[in-house]
Amino acid sequence: MHTTNPGDTDTSRGRDRSQITATSPTIATATVGGQQNPQILGGKVRISVPTTTREDATRTAEIPESVNQVLLGEKIVGDVLVACGVTLGVAPFMTVVDKAIVQRAAGTHSILSSAGQSLQGMLRNPAAYVKSPMFLMMWGVYAATYTTANCIKTVCEHESNSVSSKDQAKAGLFVGTTAVNSGTTLLKDRAYATMFGTSGAAVKVPMVTYGLWGMRDCMVIGSSFVLPDLVGSALHERNNMEKAQADRIAQFFCPVATQFLAGPVQLLGLDFYNRPLHDLSTYEATLERLRLLKTNFMSIVGARIARIAPAYGIGGIGNTYFRDSWRAMILSRAIRDAMIEKETSDKARRLVPLVVAQDEVERELRERDQSFPIR
Repeated sequence: MHTTNPGDTDTSRGRDRSQITATSPTIATATVGGQQNPQILGGKVRISVPTTTREDATRTAEIPESVNQVLLGEKIVGDVLVACGVTLGVAPFMTVVDKAIVQRAAGTHSILSSAGQSLQGMLRNPAAYVKSPMFLMMWGVYAATYTTANCIKTVCEHESNSVSSKDQAKAGLFVGTTAVNSGTTLLKDRAYATMFGTSGAAVKVPMVTYGLWGMRDCMVIGSSFVLPDLVGSALHERNNMEKAQADRIAQFFCPVATQFLAGPVQLLGLDFYNRPLHDLSTYEATLERLRLLKTNFMSIVGARIARIAPAYGIGGIGNTYFRDSWRAMILSRAIRDAMIEKETSDKARRLVPLVVAQDEVERELRERDQSFPIR
């Protein structure tokens, strides 16, 4: 009779007590031993799954494709909710600064006097301020921008994980987000220029102004949604910095640094609208506009930094945090449901032989009863 050494049981059955950790939306974290209970640890999902081999653990923790498609829909819902919520919190600051920049370019107010008037109106009647077209247009611009960026990232994550696909996703993110942001921002800027510009401004916003504003938007979007990933990765790899910390630093400072270029470009676009300068030669008009840039450079750049810090710095950090929290929550729930469903299926499969055996016994009893009928 063959006997098995108790100490060899785990080896003979191929038990592996190592952990399987996955960060993709289709593979969960599996830990041998313990109860089947998903936990969020550092943004990842951890599930304890009793199993016998590494292959079984991977197979056990796999989420079906149908569940993954449900996750895609729930992630997009979260992308929209997070984008609208985060931008609602930062839009008041951006509204104050944008109005101040337009009025400063028009020469009717200084940056500080315009901002002071806006803050007084906001504090005096916050409900009316939130309902004003000035605020709603600003909120709409950035809610649409963040929603587009979040949804594009989510869809690309579910399509493919290859290097070429990631590069295409970055290009698609830049193009899609820039298109939405530029389109909505141009409408908002035209309205602001009309509401707060000078009486001697051009009847229509000239094409050169639209071109300069479009250039500004490309700078802002690139520094807010594309450049932080590259800078964050460089900081992480070259300075041995934690990835999360590197990403936060890049997310805050990249948009801020870009304002030293974007600020003068926006001011120049406003100046073409406020002062057509048709009575001057091209050379004289150029010198006049350069003098304007020199005089207002620091005030406009400072205002742009004060505006962009909440818009894409603080707003970007908040958007990333709440988006990751939402995704971790729905992934945890989906994995828990998948594990419960698999548990139920396993129990049902174990019951099949018992049901078949019971049927066999009942059939034999019926045959026996038929063979010995009661007289």
